[in-house]
Amino acid sequence: MARKPSYFRTPQLGGATPRETEALAFGLCNDRMAKADTPRARVEALHKTHQLWSLLVRDLESPGNALPATLKQQLMSLGMWAMFYSTRAIAADLPMQPLINVNRNMIDGLRMQPGAAQPSPGESELAGGRSWTEQILTA
Repeated sequence: MARKPSYFRTPQLGGATPRETEALAFGLCNDRMAKADTPRARVEALHKTHQLWSLLVRDLESPGNALPATLKQQLMSLGMWAMFYSTRAIAADLPMQPLINVNRNMIDGLRMQPGAAQPSPGESELAGGRSWTEQILTA
């Protein structure tokens, strides 16, 4: 069966910073949720959002993540909520707007601090040597 092309399979982002890539990943999830016009598209959009947050939480738990402990804890709590809500939204047909709002807030936060320190290469990578955003964008 032929698969539809997906913007989540983008092989490279040509010079984008990690923050820009993360913001793009959240934006792509929001775009999918906003355009989900069939039950299948809805499930796929919610699954992709769950997957993004799962990778983020895993990255936050990694020893190489250089974010301050308080911020990590807050993001992990938010991520756990987003994963729970994504799953419940699939099962109980809940509105996707709360997830879209949270993702929008993440995008705004990532774009607010363009000069913030970025982890050095390899500091915030998952198995396979790829960052969590590279994994979600190429999954």
